[in-house]
Amino acid sequence: MASRIKLLLVVFILTAIGGGIAAYKSVKLGLPISASDKPPEWMIEAKLTFIADGGKVRAELSIPSAAVDEGLSPEAGSVGYNYYVEKDQGEYTAVWTSEKQSENQALYYRVNFPERKKSGGEPLTHPGGGFPVPENPGFSGSMDDAAKRVIQRAKSVSADPDSLFVGLFREITAIQTSQEIGLLRARYEDESGRGALTVLGIDLLNMAGVPARIAYGVKLEEARGGQQPTRLVEYYDGAYWKVRDPDDPASTLDPSKIFVWHRGGDALFEVTGGDASQLSFTVTRDFIRPNELASLRNSPLLVSTIFGLPASERDVFRYVVLIPLGAFVVVVMRNLIGIATLGTFMPVLLALALLEMNLESGLIMFTVIVAAGLWFRFLLSRLNMLVVPRVAACVVIVTLLMMILSVVSYRLGMLDGLRITLFPMIILAWTIERMSLIWEEEGKRSALMQVGGSLLVAVIAFAFMSIRQVKYLAFYFPELLLVLLALIILIGRYTGYRLSELFRFRDFKEV
Repeated sequence: MASRIKLLLVVFILTAIGGGIAAYKSVKLGLPISASDKPPEWMIEAKLTFIADGGKVRAELSIPSAAVDEGLSPEAGSVGYNYYVEKDQGEYTAVWTSEKQSENQALYYRVNFPERKKSGGEPLTHPGGGFPVPENPGFSGSMDDAAKRVIQRAKSVSADPDSLFVGLFREITAIQTSQEIGLLRARYEDESGRGALTVLGIDLLNMAGVPARIAYGVKLEEARGGQQPTRLVEYYDGAYWKVRDPDDPASTLDPSKIFVWHRGGDALFEVTGGDASQLSFTVTRDFIRPNELASLRNSPLLVSTIFGLPASERDVFRYVVLIPLGAFVVVVMRNLIGIATLGTFMPVLLALALLEMNLESGLIMFTVIVAAGLWFRFLLSRLNMLVVPRVAACVVIVTLLMMILSVVSYRLGMLDGLRITLFPMIILAWTIERMSLIWEEEGKRSALMQVGGSLLVAVIAFAFMSIRQVKYLAFYFPELLLVLLALIILIGRYTGYRLSELFRFRDFKEV
């Protein structure tokens, strides 16, 4: 069989498999082809991890009452555990129990919901009637005197518990603050660690006669990896319990930015029979409804099995599936257009980094690091070092440059500079090394052309991977990557003129 026929046969088989599975998912499973057919939905997944002691295990996780009362499609995941939901005075707790468990354990609880007009922190009456009693924080000595002076100052400019809350937390979180707050801060930071200022504010509110307690929320921000629970404050204003963010005390909670997971002051989670317990949340924005996602999870298609993974692990694939798209752009730009780049992966990884930051800021930071690194690389070349130590030295230099640029950006108030760590450090170091070698062997024009071409291809790949429909198809129809593979194979056999060469040699055609 001729190689061309083999090639066409492979391309046909790949296209048929990929296209066929995508058609099956759309027609039989009802998964929409277009990302704009239905509104996106938020999914929050709580992941409780711990190391079991080898005996009986009981794990409890407070869950939002809206998950049960409003039916936010709650789901729980566990293997080898008995699971149920316990209700106590309007509060819900997910409970997992097991007779015997050992080593690392992970329990999951997730909710799905569309855009809501409620954050979960709306005013609530005190359960059981009556009035709550503020808890005495137990200050003594100089701490008691300092706390009383802070409360007195805040009360002198307050008219009600709401304004007292704002006044206290503004003074606590201010950069330039009083000696009393400095003394209280030092004590709480030693004892409470993370979230010390929130605990201090709660104690001061209770001392001032305003019952207050801790609450927890989840920020509705898609990000890589898990996020820790956001500490909030719930206080009683004489009629209702209210929840506010101590970092923004003057504002009520915005339901488009935060979801209140737990209120009531009790522990957020508790594990018996295990150590090193931790809770993290993963927030994603699904473009399909939970019932459609369940259809995908239950389908026998192998490529759909990633939807059976927990959200924290599945979320990684949102970026992984974009890498072949970036590689396809590089193939098209190099083999059909004729733009030279520094390798295949550098433009793709640079495009992935640009997805997480402002495009202009990212390009400026990349240019500054490469230019400075190249200058240091020329200094290293005078030392006649071997290749491996020289590349290792480049890695050290790039690391130091990234730290310096982050600090300088922060001091100048340019917060985009703090995201410089998203750049792949090894790729930056290798780019500097490759560029310096090309500079020495082929001249600076060739080096600048190749790094400029890499930047151009990275920007085009970034634009392609940013298209909402493209991201949707790549994640929910990953089998279409087989069609992409077929296209890459076809382009890989193309040996004709590139577009840039047709323009470059246009004078020969006229002769």
